[in-house]
Amino acid sequence: MKKIHITTLLLAAAVTLSGCSSAGSSSESVTVETAAASETADTSAVPETTEASSAKKYDYVHGTEGYYCILDEMPDFKLEIQEYGTCWLYAASASMRTAAFKETGKNYPVVPMELLDNIYGDDKEEGFFVKEGENEKEIGGWQWMVTEKLTSGFGGLTIDSSVILDQTDREAIKANLRERGAVAIGTHDTDESKKGRFGEYYTMNDTTSEDFDHDVTIIGYDDHFPKDYFYEPASEDGAWIVYNSALDSGTLYYISYCTDMQYAISHKATYKYSEVLSYDAGNEQDRYIKTGDSTKTANVFHKSGKLAAVGTYNDFDKQDIRIEIYDSGFNDLLYSQDAVLGYHGYHTVDLDTPVDVNDFAVVITYSKGAPVEGETIDYGATDYVTKAESGQSYVRISCTDGQVDDWKDLTDSGIKQFLNIDFEPGNCCIKALFAK
Repeated sequence: MKKIHITTLLLAAAVTLSGCSSAGSSSESVTVETAAASETADTSAVPETTEASSAKKYDYVHGTEGYYCILDEMPDFKLEIQEYGTCWLYAASASMRTAAFKETGKNYPVVPMELLDNIYGDDKEEGFFVKEGENEKEIGGWQWMVTEKLTSGFGGLTIDSSVILDQTDREAIKANLRERGAVAIGTHDTDESKKGRFGEYYTMNDTTSEDFDHDVTIIGYDDHFPKDYFYEPASEDGAWIVYNSALDSGTLYYISYCTDMQYAISHKATYKYSEVLSYDAGNEQDRYIKTGDSTKTANVFHKSGKLAAVGTYNDFDKQDIRIEIYDSGFNDLLYSQDAVLGYHGYHTVDLDTPVDVNDFAVVITYSKGAPVEGETIDYGATDYVTKAESGQSYVRISCTDGQVDDWKDLTDSGIKQFLNIDFEPGNCCIKALFAK
């Protein structure tokens, strides 16, 4: 089974993928270890829940205090069973579907296998490409890939935000569940000795594994779930209520608060934009540039329409930005607006007043650092490929020797030395979103 990896939180050398296979997976691949732990569990080792059982009687019923589950609000939420090694996409889909429901009250379909085609498809010049001989359905992936590719739109939907959460901050995850939607997260799925059953729920308490090989989706929590209801009793009460696409019946999980999980992220998608203009393949490995106390970068676009929002990444917990819209020659200022990027992740900032544009530049001044896509990276089974052309992305030069400040193209020779960085920056991570 391939391991999980969220690029923004790991170094390139630590890259692994999540992709636990389901019971319906293809058996043709021999390059991926398909433990399929949840579907093939030895139920003889699982405590029974009937009164006739010699095990304890499982008679716990949750109350309202310290309890929340998105399914109570969204009874039509579909517990889908994953195909092949695509747990990461089912988790992303669940996060997007619940967030859309919370915002609109509607159930929007987000098809995981369509996400796979969008992310790994060859009909693009940059992004993630599967190497020859690899099966895109089995190699797995990570949540940040979803953000990087799908913020440019897919089937009318656009990811307008991806919030990276501290997986150890329970209150932040709980608040996200209540206010925003489900949270995709990495966990372990190979050690059957850590699993049990409570009624219709599987349970897991695993404090020993460091093998984060599977993505699931946190959809709720119960602070009072008894610690001794786990096959191996936990050290404290409380559990996350989790949707696990690898289970053959779409059954839910209670995962103890004591279980170590990694790389929590929440996606939200919308139908409100008609088109996204973008040059970058993503903000892989939190790449950013700085030119002083603040950094001003720009993308120049050539399309007519009504600019409704601007998208960008934030590689810090919080930073202030200023958005300015110019003509393509950086001469006439058409619009300006201040904003705060309040979390680590991807942001869409709606303009207070949409702007009619033609050939135009989106300029963002960052108080801490300006995100860029970075270089092409070899990830083993996949390549992250970036391409930048002259006339697309710029950084503002602040001169101290009496010369006039000017814009420098990020494809110029010697840009690494000028910016004092050890990588080729590629394009700026600035997107222009048009109104419908």
